[in-house]
Amino acid sequence: MKTVAHTMQFMVLLMPLFSIMPWASASGDTAAAGQGPDMIDALRAVGPHASLGSGAELLNRLVGTWDVEYSFFSKDGKVRHKSGEFLAGWVMDGRAVQDIWTVDPSADRKDREIYTSLNYFDPKSGTWYLTFIDPENASPEYPPVARFTGGPDGGNRVVFLTHDLGGKGGRTNRWSFDLGPDSFVFRDEQSSDGGETWRLLEEDHMVRRQGNSAATVMDSIPRSSIGAG
Repeated sequence: MKTVAHTMQFMVLLMPLFSIMPWASASGDTAAAGQGPDMIDALRAVGPHASLGSGAELLNRLVGTWDVEYSFFSKDGKVRHKSGEFLAGWVMDGRAVQDIWTVDPSADRKDREIYTSLNYFDPKSGTWYLTFIDPENASPEYPPVARFTGGPDGGNRVVFLTHDLGGKGGRTNRWSFDLGPDSFVFRDEQSSDGGETWRLLEEDHMVRRQGNSAATVMDSIPRSSIGAG
């Protein structure tokens, strides 16, 4: 695992990408900060870059707005349920998919939770990379940046692995997306024995919001935006 200092430096370099969301209007203090539409227009793309070929097809199915039912599993078997939203779209000339996760305020928290990740593809090796950012909960044991590698596992499933969230025990986390046309299931699982067994930490059920299919979202973005190349 990289040192905390290196991780923080990496986060600082990436934060300008994650502070703007092309699929949702600004709110609260973000709107007051005066983020201009030029930055949003430069970031978003109308679809995957042509160089990605068919490798972009699975993650293109994530594009849109989804209502989320979160389930968090503790070691003692208790389950916490929360609601929220998942948004995703193509960015950076269509070379990456950026997503944003939000968890609604609840009885134990007055503010929403918000996270983001950048997903990008290497067509030469056929490998997908995912970089996850959690600036609020950074700590020496759990850094604010986690880097995953992965790829398709069958026709409707994408799997990513990382050691960055395993703490000092060197555990492995497996993130999987089981994709359907209008719904998908995300699971976060952890292994402490090199992948022999896995413990479920989180299972989230996403339902596509009406009128937010990948094609609809692409059509709603101005064609003057930098796009598929």
